Amino acid sequence: MPQSNRLLRKRPAIDQNDVWTPGNIVQMDAVVAACAMVSQADGWVTPDERTRMLDRMRNSPTIAFFGTDDVLVLFDALNLRFERDLDDGEATAEVAIARLRGQPGPSRLLIETACSVAEADGGFDAEERAVILRLCTLLGVDPVPFDLIPGEGDRR
Repeated sequence: MPQSNRLLRKRPAIDQNDVWTPGNIVQMDAVVAACAMVSQADGWVTPDERTRMLDRMRNSPTIAFFGTDDVLVLFDALNLRFERDLDDGEATAEVAIARLRGQPGPSRLLIETACSVAEADGGFDAEERAVILRLCTLLGVDPVPFDLIPGEGDRR
């Protein structure tokens, strides 16, 4: 009988627009693409930047959610694509990111993750800010809450 009573209790509703979905390849690809775009913001990734980026990704709750090993393999593959052909790398990353458009929760979480990656080296530079603003445009996310627009509460 106690089990039936537990089944009758209502569980709090979870807004599916505000969470990552386990096993969702579209979401994982988008997060990896955003991380790669931020890391490539100045046109290249030095070995030190790569190490810092990978360390940041290993410690990110978002990345851990999708599986660190899988994410790192995808990240390395996309970075190689950027190194071979910057335009192709950017186009590939933007397609992956744009697939989240219309999913407000995951889109917002992607921007938050991109911001944390950009801050990994101590703060945003102009190129990283421009990349994240581009991500906001691709996803239809308002950049103001992320303090990305100078003069609009910018603290970065």
